[in-house]
Amino acid sequence: MATQEAERPTGRRPASISTSDHPKREAADDRQIDLRPWSAVAVLGLLGFAVVTALVAGRVTFPFDQPLLDATKGLGAYMVAWRDLSESANLPLVAVGVAIVGWLLWKHRRREALLVVVLLAVATAGSELVKQTIARPRPPGFDNTELGVVYSYPSGHILEAVTIYGIIAMLVWRSSLPRPVRLILPILFIVNIALVAVARVAVGAHYPSDVLGGLLAGIGFLALFVIASEVLRRRDAAHAAQVPHGPEGSSPVA
Repeated sequence: MATQEAERPTGRRPASISTSDHPKREAADDRQIDLRPWSAVAVLGLLGFAVVTALVAGRVTFPFDQPLLDATKGLGAYMVAWRDLSESANLPLVAVGVAIVGWLLWKHRRREALLVVVLLAVATAGSELVKQTIARPRPPGFDNTELGVVYSYPSGHILEAVTIYGIIAMLVWRSSLPRPVRLILPILFIVNIALVAVARVAVGAHYPSDVLGGLLAGIGFLALFVIASEVLRRRDAAHAAQVPHGPEGSSPVA
């Protein structure tokens, strides 16, 4: 009799682990990311940005700046296309950033949405602060027709493009989309960022070293997002595992 009682099914399902900060959201993909390489990327990216910034502040001449500027002069026949590419990383990219936050809120991922807002605000404000502090003039001949666009270093377009497109790529990688999609999308983003980088030099808005600084800073900020969001996901999963569940995996009614 005791054996039969022990073997009788309880009628309860094992509690499922949710990585959401909202109880009604479906369980997220359990794919975890190793934080050690991302920590190294964050350090190297931000440290590299600090080194380039110090060199620019010291008015050091980068040996690759002038040759690459001269090389882009041969792209003048496609200037309309380069200008369009350059502008695609301006207001349209802001709309993409807002869309990311809106999508996360719609998915009830409030803390992740707040993380994106804070990260992009710090990246944008930090870029403008460095511009005003370093006060590096734009390359000679740049037609400065935009209000408030005065200084060159770093390239805010590249910094924000790397950060925003990188965040989208990471969200897609963690999703349940087919693997080819999760692999192809980051490649397309990399190609787009590379074209925007060439465009910013081709239209005369930046020195190549400006682009390098923005690239390093963007990589650093992206790595910080990966680390912080992964920590949030793991905490959510650990918390969900400790919450008692009633019949059919639902929380007991108080």
